[in-house]
Amino acid sequence: MNKNHDSRAGQRPATRADRDASAVIATDKPAPPMPAVLTKQCSNCGAPIQIPDFTSPDLLEGRLWSDLRFDSAHFSEPPLLGKCPSCGALGPLAELPPMPESSSIQPDDRYNYQALDSDDYAALLEEAGDIAPPFHSYLRIRFWQLSNDRRRGGDSVPLSEAERANMLALLELLGSRPADRLMRAQIQRQLEDFEGAQATLDTPFDEQLAPLVKRLQRLAAEGDPGLMELFAGDPRQAAWLLSLDGV
Repeated sequence: MNKNHDSRAGQRPATRADRDASAVIATDKPAPPMPAVLTKQCSNCGAPIQIPDFTSPDLLEGRLWSDLRFDSAHFSEPPLLGKCPSCGALGPLAELPPMPESSSIQPDDRYNYQALDSDDYAALLEEAGDIAPPFHSYLRIRFWQLSNDRRRGGDSVPLSEAERANMLALLELLGSRPADRLMRAQIQRQLEDFEGAQATLDTPFDEQLAPLVKRLQRLAAEGDPGLMELFAGDPRQAAWLLSLDGV
């Protein structure tokens, strides 16, 4: 086992994530500098909205989980939607216009966009009606992943009825890409459909994913519905992540 990983795990009780994490583990080192900030303008009230530059290499260090949620050292993966910190208007962050005076506006926590939580995504799904399939999948994946945040410390938190309904609906939307099939297997394990998870994981995957798939198969065989940490570190060091198209 990686010695750096041993020293990190020794600081807290060992978890399944410690045992099953990828062999490439982030080494202890000073936190990288904060990434650049993009300053945009709220389409509703005109106030500045500041968004991290998610193309910054400083954001690559992080952890990937078996529901394919990636947590970086400073921020989670870039969201499609966010709320204005001044008026609370919700909208697509990428489509916001740049702030005309952005060069004179310094980074300020007061202007940080507000991320949506699981309740926000649940409300959007309740209100949206007919949704284009890609956006529909995105909303349901985000609702699922954010709801799972309560379980990332190894806690066994029962699924709510809303979570269960969302996961069943998401199963109908997932396709055949490797990323979709890994999410499907995670949902099936969480719903305690371990035979279904085994069948999903028995479909052909890229050979670089074989060690990962074997760990997930073992969890299904053991009747374990929990989340697993797949990787910790800089994803550029893990060639197998390139097989997860669409992550």
